[in-house]
Amino acid sequence: MVNILVTGGSGMVGTFLKNFLLHNESIDNFYFISSKDYNLENMNEVEACFNERQYDKIIHLAAMVGGLYKNMNNNSSMLMKNLKINTNIIEACHKYNINRGIFCLSSCIYPQNPSKYPMTEEQLCESQPHDSNEGYAYAKRMLYMLCKHYNRDYGREYICVSPVNLYGIHDNFNIEDGHVIPGLINRMYKTKNQIKPYNKDYFEVYGSGKAQRQFLFVPDFCNIILQILYHKEITNGIYNICDDKEYSIKEVVSLIAKIVDYDESKIVYNTNYSDGIIKKTVSNEKLKGVFPYLIFTDIENGLRNTYDWFVQNYHKSTIRV
Repeated sequence: MVNILVTGGSGMVGTFLKNFLLHNESIDNFYFISSKDYNLENMNEVEACFNERQYDKIIHLAAMVGGLYKNMNNNSSMLMKNLKINTNIIEACHKYNINRGIFCLSSCIYPQNPSKYPMTEEQLCESQPHDSNEGYAYAKRMLYMLCKHYNRDYGREYICVSPVNLYGIHDNFNIEDGHVIPGLINRMYKTKNQIKPYNKDYFEVYGSGKAQRQFLFVPDFCNIILQILYHKEITNGIYNICDDKEYSIKEVVSLIAKIVDYDESKIVYNTNYSDGIIKKTVSNEKLKGVFPYLIFTDIENGLRNTYDWFVQNYHKSTIRV
């Protein structure tokens, strides 16, 4: 059997993938690691991980990540930490002859002023990313460049996937550091149930609500990762992972309010907060060219599933923050 290393094993994608594989037969052995096992910023610990057994493939999910405001306030550490992680992993993959792997990017690393919408994979580096997440974006762009040149120079099969805004069960619901959907769900739940410090008679959305976003439910992403990993004709390149739909933050807030059963008339928008980049639409034409029959989860069903899981797990300290 083939041994497959999965980094970022305790994150949302890694946790869902691990649970999925536990309940479904696999032809291969998957090994999940997290920051509790190895510090991937330290090359000695990366070497220790790769020396543990002979890995044949890798799914590299590990990264320092966060929502808009965490990125805005931590650009230097986002850049440094992710550069260290990614260069260490690529160097180890090559040294230990891991020939094939999936490497996770993000649609937020695309240019802030693209030549056209929706953005295709070829536009990734055509101009600078939005200044709110320069650190994270340039680190991920360098991961793409490393994969590209190791493929060219050494015949590796390092494939990059660039998902749009991910959400779902096992997400990071931290209000300060998390992404938009888990943060909205957590705060709206607290506001509705009058849990301090959000026990107000209105719900505040940070920003104007006008920003447009594409969203991807984590089970859909995991399904596509596995399909690409085992697709023999895909040997390199980058693939945007998304469906054809886009929503304003205001539309998402409305959907969440419906699911939480919160009175929409009590929702206010605080425009003193940044919207981040207003639009960053990417194309899925290349993905559909390979997988024309992909079916994506409807966002309302995905949000309801996520909210139900959040409520059921609210007692856990990692969820309640």
